Amino acid sequence: MNLPFDIIHSLLDHSTILDIVSFCSTCKPLRSHLRNDSIWRRACLAYGLRDLTHFGGQSAYTVYTQLLHPYGPLLGLWANDSPFYGRIMEFTVRKGNTDEQGGIIGEVWTFPPNAPPDAPAHPSFVRVVKLSFEDGNATTSELRNQLHETKSTDVRVFCDTGPQVEGVTATPATRHSCSLVKMSETTLGQFLQFYRRKVNLPDFPPHISPWYDKARGLPRIPEVPETRNHHREVIKLYPAARLPAVFVAPTFVMKPPAITIRCSRPPEECPCHSLHATALPFANLDLRPPRYYPLEGAFRSGSNMDDGALGSVDELGGLWYGSYGPNGTECIYLATDDVGEKVEATKITGDVHVPRGCMSWAVYQPPEDERQALEDFWEDVRTDGVVPCKVLTGHGIFAASGFTDLDVVAIIAGVISADHIEIFWERIHEFRTYRRYKGRDTTSS
Repeated sequence: MNLPFDIIHSLLDHSTILDIVSFCSTCKPLRSHLRNDSIWRRACLAYGLRDLTHFGGQSAYTVYTQLLHPYGPLLGLWANDSPFYGRIMEFTVRKGNTDEQGGIIGEVWTFPPNAPPDAPAHPSFVRVVKLSFEDGNATTSELRNQLHETKSTDVRVFCDTGPQVEGVTATPATRHSCSLVKMSETTLGQFLQFYRRKVNLPDFPPHISPWYDKARGLPRIPEVPETRNHHREVIKLYPAARLPAVFVAPTFVMKPPAITIRCSRPPEECPCHSLHATALPFANLDLRPPRYYPLEGAFRSGSNMDDGALGSVDELGGLWYGSYGPNGTECIYLATDDVGEKVEATKITGDVHVPRGCMSWAVYQPPEDERQALEDFWEDVRTDGVVPCKVLTGHGIFAASGFTDLDVVAIIAGVISADHIEIFWERIHEFRTYRRYKGRDTTSS
């Protein structure tokens, strides 16, 4: 092809990276353009990376083809299936600085152990894993040298659970290699065995799940088969004195492929194990690392609605967090049915009473002839003068420890705005606050 260089690159500027690779692979003269740095810098820019200074001296081509393209699907939120509690992990791209090489960082959401009913806590972010070109087992001086020059073009994955102070990176004693693994689909589910009684924990994700992000996909790395080992027969021989115990066995629901983080160190030597899975008050036969699934994270910011108007309950859909009394703050995903004016909350993280994956509550628009009575009741029980723009009625789930003695209780939901819901649980005669998650404060990251 005899087109001038600038014309070829003008054409490439209007093409996707896959189209560029396909086009430049058609003949030898065009193939030389694949090493042009401007093409790959533009590809990195799609991930928010304009400055590659702190990527160990790697070219834009290497940063994109070895890090961003294979691991780009990680970026966003992931929810895991650890028994009862669950966890959320968020991956972001960091450009690096004078103290640390850039890469992809995975941070687990954490919440304080207790939260007032009217003040659920916004998540804190604790780093647990990093993907970069640096050596995870390097000393402090070696890491400094790798800021501007890393010989290897291979991406390494390592646990990074050192000091969580802004501007302070983990020490070599806490940084060590781990594995990010893409696991195949599986029918294995979790159960809690009591003496002569078995409790099914919710399949996570279920067959139909509004929170599961089907569009994002998984990292472009080889898939590893999930184990087929289970405890269906073992649990029958388990000592009664050590029950209850969590075990795994096949269910009728096929869970999609997922990712796991496999640490090279035992739990007593690395805190990442407790960050990925909260310790249970029961025996646990499931020693697999939790499976993480892509969590829908298109944060929708509702209107302030100063005039009290709510166009539709569909505006309420998305990721929220709320107070669950002594269990602290938990995350829920609201799915809406605009036709029936219904809102259903599924727990993404849970507690020892009502686990992750279970419906927490569901509310709907009451019949026309009941709305005034419902609004009057709200005014009677709400003494601070907060007036909702819409009052909904429905039911919520209560349970004893171990997801036993389930009970459906009446609730009333006051929609204060598209970002704020107050729910009155009639059983305990108490309001609980729920707020939309709008994303992290990027000014501090």
